Amino acid sequence: MNKLIPVSLLTCITFLLTACGGSSSSLTTYNSELNSAASEAIDQSIIPAASRFQSQVNELVTTSEMFCQSENTTEENLTALQNQWKTSNQAWFQLLPYRFGPLVNSELFPTYTYIDSYRLRGTNYTSTVRNKIDSLLADNEEINEATFSALSFQFVGLLALEISIFEDAASQSATPADIVSEYLANPRKCQLLTGFSKELLRRADIILVGWNTDYRNTGKSYRDLLVNNQLEVLLDDETGEAAIEKITVSVQEFYDYLGLRDLTLDVSQLSGDIWQTLESSLTNTEELLAGTEATNISFNRIMKNNRFEQTVTLLQDNMQTLQIALDEKNTIDMKAAAKILDGNFKREIPEALDISLGLNFSDGD
Repeated sequence: MNKLIPVSLLTCITFLLTACGGSSSSLTTYNSELNSAASEAIDQSIIPAASRFQSQVNELVTTSEMFCQSENTTEENLTALQNQWKTSNQAWFQLLPYRFGPLVNSELFPTYTYIDSYRLRGTNYTSTVRNKIDSLLADNEEINEATFSALSFQFVGLLALEISIFEDAASQSATPADIVSEYLANPRKCQLLTGFSKELLRRADIILVGWNTDYRNTGKSYRDLLVNNQLEVLLDDETGEAAIEKITVSVQEFYDYLGLRDLTLDVSQLSGDIWQTLESSLTNTEELLAGTEATNISFNRIMKNNRFEQTVTLLQDNMQTLQIALDEKNTIDMKAAAKILDGNFKREIPEALDISLGLNFSDGD
């Protein structure tokens, strides 16, 4: 992978525009512009996504604790709890496309797996988690923080909370009255609910702290290490791709994942929230490329400056196609549209930005 060139040694990279660019002319793109665009994307899209997720999970903890006060264990408050889970899940899917750095490097299993077990291999652990919850409810051992921190990745996270919140353990009933009755009858159910919530918050905190202040006990934020090309200097097992390359590859892998896996059949099924959840990912991708009101130099702007206006238009059309599939709740069209965007992030976007990703297209997710 090419490393960023210090500003003092900045050089121009000249390339011949292909048909995707719409004309044949010699143009230049500066690495400083690419690094600035990546830095703004991190500051205005990625870190805010990490912050939103942490904030929503923190609210989920609060809502869980409130629901578990006996006078508040009602169907109305259960609905509020379920809605907060959905909001937290949607916030997660705004962050999930950025599966590198703080989402990955902190434990034996990557941090994100303790939040979203499905993302690792596309395994639906619903039955496994149900069995674990049953055993924890039937057990007589004390439930405390260690109970959850010791659990394997598939037994915690958003799925464990979804099962706890959207059905009762006794009969897998989704009827609110049955769920509330079980919480009232078995105090351990509330101990699991609040414990799962706090464990999820612990992981969300790890991610946000990693991006903002201290990544892997270096005393420096992942944000600063990445944009200043210091990852390999401080950490032997980190790779030194430029920030824009890491972001592009990670988003490409996310759309590869959407095209390959059966998310609409396996994920967020008890909540019935998968379509809105996927839309939150698409919204973040649109913002990543176009920037926000505070953005000075966006990915789209660089591509247009390089006279790849047709690529920007193509991307907008393909994202609209995905949006239509989500609106229509059409799994086949959704996966097809995701595969097209996967290809765009592999080929058209790197070409328009003049970056080399070194992707191994046989890897898959």
